Amino acid sequence: MPITNARWLKRGQVSLDEVRSLVEAFHDQSKIKPLLGALGEIAEYDSDVAVVDGDLAVDGDLDTHKDGIYLLVVKGDLRVTGCIHDYDDPESFLVVHGSARAGAVITAGWLEVHGDLEVERVLLGDYNDCAAWIDGSVRTPVFYGEEHHFTIKGALEADVILGRPRLAIANPPTAAIPLTDARVLQYIDRDLLRIEEDGDSILVDGFKNYRDVRLRVASGLPLRG
Repeated sequence: MPITNARWLKRGQVSLDEVRSLVEAFHDQSKIKPLLGALGEIAEYDSDVAVVDGDLAVDGDLDTHKDGIYLLVVKGDLRVTGCIHDYDDPESFLVVHGSARAGAVITAGWLEVHGDLEVERVLLGDYNDCAAWIDGSVRTPVFYGEEHHFTIKGALEADVILGRPRLAIANPPTAAIPLTDARVLQYIDRDLLRIEEDGDSILVDGFKNYRDVRLRVASGLPLRG
């Protein structure tokens, strides 16, 4: 989905000095220095830097790889009817100065939201090279952090938390359900899980292939149909 109301660095619509100033204002200090260094090589990247001066509404998906985004800064609120999908390879940065709302979120890259993050269906983390930073609260029916690290300054409000999330949070949520617990069958379709049945006993041993889980969520489908 093209972002029509952005200013792009490679098109000369935003200066490198302005981008550096925006980067230096990130709340997650850990990613500022490497990103400032990378900006000097941005001309060699296939992706670009985009700045939206107000709110951004996307009817469909916001996919940093498909949309050619290395860094996207939204100075207002972000609304995405489909899935927000960012990556660690190719690495991407998504920073929202306001709040963010999406149908689903799959985050493997650097995600920073200065307000609340609301997700209608599923919030997935993916791998551990990058991290998510949310200054407000996170609200989602289903949260599975995988190996991704989440810093949440507010509350994590989820109907169910799956797996063993890597969380930095002031008020830790209630216990998560491990992916080896048969209760996950209430939230995840059997075809996504490794399952052994022994008489009346059901043994669950995590996901068969996490790529299939990501594809399910990215396509707009629930984890349990």
